Amino acid sequence: MKPANFWKHALCIAAIGCCGSSHAAALPQGWQIRPPAAEDLERGLPSALQSQELAKDGRRLASVEIVVDLPYTQVMPIVASALRQLGPVDDEIVQQPLSRLSDDWGEVLLSRRPDLVKNLVDQVVLPKLQQDVREGALASSEIPNHIARIERTIRFQSGNALMGPLTEPFKHWHGSVRRTHGALGRSTSILVADVKQLDAVFGRPASAVYLTRVDEFPNPKANFIGRLRELAKFDIFSPTAPDRLHRQSVPEELLSPVYGALSAMPKANLQLGANPEQWRAPATQTPTPLVSEPKLTLPDSHAQILQAAAVFAVRSTDKFTVLADDSVLLYRNYPRALLYWSPATGGEPREVWTSAGSYSKSQLARDVSGASAYLALEGLVIRFDAKSTTVATHPMAYDTPDRLGYDYIDYVHDGDGVPLTYRHNYRGNRDTLEVWEPAAQPAEEGSEWSYTLRYASSRQDMMKGPSRTNSQIKPVHWDGPTPNAWVEDLYGLTEINGKTGHVLRVVKLPRRFGEVDLRDDSGMAQWTPEPFGSAKGGWIAVGFVLMEGQRRKPGLHVVDIASGKIRYSLTLPGQDSLGTAVGSPDGQLLAMGTGGPEDAVVLWNLQSGRSLTLKTDDAKCSGIEQLQWSLSGKHLWGRCWNGLIAWDVPGSW
Repeated sequence: MKPANFWKHALCIAAIGCCGSSHAAALPQGWQIRPPAAEDLERGLPSALQSQELAKDGRRLASVEIVVDLPYTQVMPIVASALRQLGPVDDEIVQQPLSRLSDDWGEVLLSRRPDLVKNLVDQVVLPKLQQDVREGALASSEIPNHIARIERTIRFQSGNALMGPLTEPFKHWHGSVRRTHGALGRSTSILVADVKQLDAVFGRPASAVYLTRVDEFPNPKANFIGRLRELAKFDIFSPTAPDRLHRQSVPEELLSPVYGALSAMPKANLQLGANPEQWRAPATQTPTPLVSEPKLTLPDSHAQILQAAAVFAVRSTDKFTVLADDSVLLYRNYPRALLYWSPATGGEPREVWTSAGSYSKSQLARDVSGASAYLALEGLVIRFDAKSTTVATHPMAYDTPDRLGYDYIDYVHDGDGVPLTYRHNYRGNRDTLEVWEPAAQPAEEGSEWSYTLRYASSRQDMMKGPSRTNSQIKPVHWDGPTPNAWVEDLYGLTEINGKTGHVLRVVKLPRRFGEVDLRDDSGMAQWTPEPFGSAKGGWIAVGFVLMEGQRRKPGLHVVDIASGKIRYSLTLPGQDSLGTAVGSPDGQLLAMGTGGPEDAVVLWNLQSGRSLTLKTDDAKCSGIEQLQWSLSGKHLWGRCWNGLIAWDVPGSW
């Protein structure tokens, strides 16, 4: 026998000797050895698999981790020798970089080694962010916040490119013993033991031992009699009993020799754990919030009350807009139609356009003069002329060979009512927001309206990764022309070059969603209107739904475009959602409502911060679903399920 093998063999024999005297080694407080659970016996656990098993606080464990302050070269032979006493061992030893550590121990590594997290960020994350800035997906001012957020939320993913710089090697031994039981050998058990070198995790010589036994045995309920009983109680919604059952445990025959031998080693500092999570380092300090908390503005408790008047009755419409002469254009999804109402003629609205079809994404918007309006849906643009009360229909034609499916297209307009189309494209190397604009308005009824790609912004690519909310960026809807485009995204409001799609500026917003989360407070609200802006007022309104326990607080952050500061965070307390909101044509007033049966509507003066309470009792409105201003700003209109109503708005209050 070679000298090296002799000493290895001698060490193994010594270890087994220790094991023999260590079966009585006491377990720590709260840990016990117990017989199998009664429910396992009821499931038909064979007697050959009924062994004493490890439990923690009375709960049997599927596996156990044992951590000792001993080098891998000492621990591995002890565990391997103990396993060999239980049968022929199938084992292997591998050496890998820390980037291939298991996810659970990798999480422990990152929690205990902030220096490694910083290295990962510096070597992998920072160069990527700098590239994002060069390609117009990110503003350079965002880099510090992105790094801080990543450092707080980073997760270990074994083999992922982000873990690439973790090149320090570690050793890992894996061994197993497969045994069969019963006269026919139909029951099997696999004893498993792992030893990992964790010096890099703990900053000192340390090893982790993983122990478990995996059992597989016939299901008594799947025999011939059991199948007959299933047929007698046949239910197509109930799964049939599996042929074989599985369970995991930590048997005493495997645990005791390993635990006893390691406990006897000097300065082992042995610790038991159900999983690696208990060795994660606790947070050393409370992180600084990345998102500020808003200062909420509530409606005036003694505000003047305005009652709405019913204008005309109409049921089941989905959109409307008010034209220059206070005539109204309405869109109905089913039966699909465009309807027109004029105060000059009164009566019920009349149909000016109909089409087959039912629900689809659509947009109805007027131009800034109120002389015309545009309906966009399913590859069509329908232009309504208020003077002649006629419509012209134009199919959309895209300049790309890949014609876009209607299911993936949505609409925003250019500030003058003309529809732009957009979609989120996830098919390229980078996720993008693609926006198309019309090349020129067609002259004749039925002629195609050519659409060309305006820009493809890679800002959408910055939304990749886990998110608490929907991560699709939202274009801001404007009431007038603006030099550049704006979008709401996970990190705030982003100004985008209207020709290149490159990021120009990012405005940080207060919290918009849920409860405070110091690790990651990014996210966009649900149950609120799409972001919209006032070209004359110089502001953008962005929805929020904050949570206090189980109570929601919906509202709007009103952001000053020039300064990037919050003018107001307006809220409707006691409501679950915010269904509709609209700014006045001059940008001085903002109305918002729940969009539900409560009919809670409030009108704010954005100069003074004062509010009016708008009621619908006299108009007998059945649920406010949409608000719109007349072009003069003297009337605020509301669309209810059963008709349209309007409030006369005073010039000052």
